[in-house]
Amino acid sequence: MVNPNKKVKRPDGLGKIYRYKTDEDNKILTLPIKQLLKDNYIYIYRAVNNENFYINPEDSCFFFKEILYDNEVVGFAAYRGSDINNQSLVMQYIYILPEYRGNGLLIEEIDEASTLFESSILIEYPNKYIVNSLLKHKMARVLNDRYVVSRIPFIVPMMSLEDATSGIVREDYDMTDKKGYSKLSLIYDLDLCAVVGLASTDAENMFDEDKVTEEDDLNNYNTMSLPLKIDNDKFDCINKRNNDPLINNGTYFDEVRKIIDDKNDVIQNWLTIL
Repeated sequence: MVNPNKKVKRPDGLGKIYRYKTDEDNKILTLPIKQLLKDNYIYIYRAVNNENFYINPEDSCFFFKEILYDNEVVGFAAYRGSDINNQSLVMQYIYILPEYRGNGLLIEEIDEASTLFESSILIEYPNKYIVNSLLKHKMARVLNDRYVVSRIPFIVPMMSLEDATSGIVREDYDMTDKKGYSKLSLIYDLDLCAVVGLASTDAENMFDEDKVTEEDDLNNYNTMSLPLKIDNDKFDCINKRNNDPLINNGTYFDEVRKIIDDKNDVIQNWLTIL
């Protein structure tokens, strides 16, 4: 009998990639992430559950890629296509067993995936640990000890500031009736554990889905991501959002914009350095 706790080995050092398929009608058949984990990597599946690592049970992916360390499968990354940029893939989830974290596997995965799939990689709903890893490996930098600018774009559903500060975490937020607008951003607030999207031209333009029309430029709205449960558990970000003076006095996005604008030359020079 196979030991369910024994790690899958890849003696050739090449991780397996599961890919979507198409049926006879050319309909894309995506891969159910949690079921694929349960069927093939029970030790990772159990670790995910033990850590309460969130994977939406309905989520599926185009590509499921093993992450290796010393020729053993110690994690995975799941990818889907991007509705915003067809030259990109969205990293929906990345999970690495706790004892293998801190080895630069996130950065290796981004580099490998971008080469294998010939696509730029967008990170969906990064938690603070992911952002800290980007900082550690010089893929992001901090401004004013709080605001992060990342080389790797983040992608999140667009939310009103009211929703982002309502105390509801992403895992509990009902997206059923939402229109599914998404925002790309390079900015992350370390204090609030939030991806921050700034309006492209109208600085005061706050996102409100009920007021958005088909003619509107979705880039021209300020938005903030919902908190993640892991970030709230570890960093108390819901309480910090509720008590943030810039949010409470209505100047939050103005302040972020001012910092980004003041540092624009530094940011642009840094982003162009390979």
